[in-house]
Amino acid sequence: MIMRAEILIYYFCTGLTLCILYATQPIGPIFESELGISKTQAALFTTAIMTPLAFAGIFYGYLLEKIAIKNILVVAFLLLGISEIIFSFANSYFLLLNIRGFQGLLIPAVLTGIMSYISQISSKDNVASAIGIYIGVTIIGGFMGRALSGFFTDIFGWRPFFFIIGCVAIFASILLLKFSQNIKASYLKPRLIDIIHTLKLRHNLYIFLMIFGIFFTFQAMLNFIPFELARIDENYNSSKAGMLYIGYLIGVLVAFNTKKITALFRSPITAIIAGIITLIIAIQIFRIESFGLIFVAMVVFCLGNFIAHSIASGFVNKMATTHKGISNGLYVSFYYFGGALGSFIPGLIYMPFGWSAFLWFLSVISFISLIFILVIRDIKA
Repeated sequence: MIMRAEILIYYFCTGLTLCILYATQPIGPIFESELGISKTQAALFTTAIMTPLAFAGIFYGYLLEKIAIKNILVVAFLLLGISEIIFSFANSYFLLLNIRGFQGLLIPAVLTGIMSYISQISSKDNVASAIGIYIGVTIIGGFMGRALSGFFTDIFGWRPFFFIIGCVAIFASILLLKFSQNIKASYLKPRLIDIIHTLKLRHNLYIFLMIFGIFFTFQAMLNFIPFELARIDENYNSSKAGMLYIGYLIGVLVAFNTKKITALFRSPITAIIAGIITLIIAIQIFRIESFGLIFVAMVVFCLGNFIAHSIASGFVNKMATTHKGISNGLYVSFYYFGGALGSFIPGLIYMPFGWSAFLWFLSVISFISLIFILVIRDIKA
């Protein structure tokens, strides 16, 4: 019973972490208006917190090996809570951005620590399903952060939500202090030669480059769609932007049905190709200036993204006969590095050239990702 309560607390902390990570995304236009900043500057709130995730697999394993996971998580959630409360009172864009950057240094340790903890306290028979639930919770947490942020902003303004979520993070720190065991993670330290060897394998490198492009495209759309909605809809509000992300929840269904999806397309490579083509089609639907059709486009867009991502991560694991941990770490690094750049760079296209040019840019990036997969379509998983 205690073990079950402990895992539930860790799932709760996982969802809360993703909530903090993405809470600023749907209210970019509010920051733009209230702080007098550009769209690109507002988008940096996501970039600042996401960039460290690209390097989590390389650096944070060493930290978690030296210090008990419980101690790291208790301190991390306490600092996340305090910084989130400060964020809710801050008026300076420079201070707000630096707080997000500081939180970005904490979140990789939190997510890596939680995943390691769940893996170690779960039995061998249950570890796969426990991690599967963890992945599902990250998706739900990402949606809740966006949706609740939008709703709270419309009713109370943006500050109360960040204050409340900061208090919840401090409460999470107390729960972890009371209920967690002292466990240290065991990591295989990656050597440069092993990383180079992993990247030399053609299917690995192309999968990594593919997921870089896909998450680049995904985060670009999620970060800048609120600004376009504000432009085309005179009745725009943050709640509409928050609800637009409901398509994100389709990722939960995809994450728990990867075997069925792979079987449907008869091979993982074909499934990934189908996912990317779905993504590209959805990008074209975003050209229609209608909230209803944009909502549909977001569902299709998320479906394509999560098919490509879920199948690709499994494919990397299946193909890795040696250095599986390094393969996974590099996959995560390419994934989040693509997301970090995608949350910022496309704004340099969107601001001067408009939405159509922005969509063409994302289409090209997605098509290049498709080419990487087509090149290795002859590889049998």
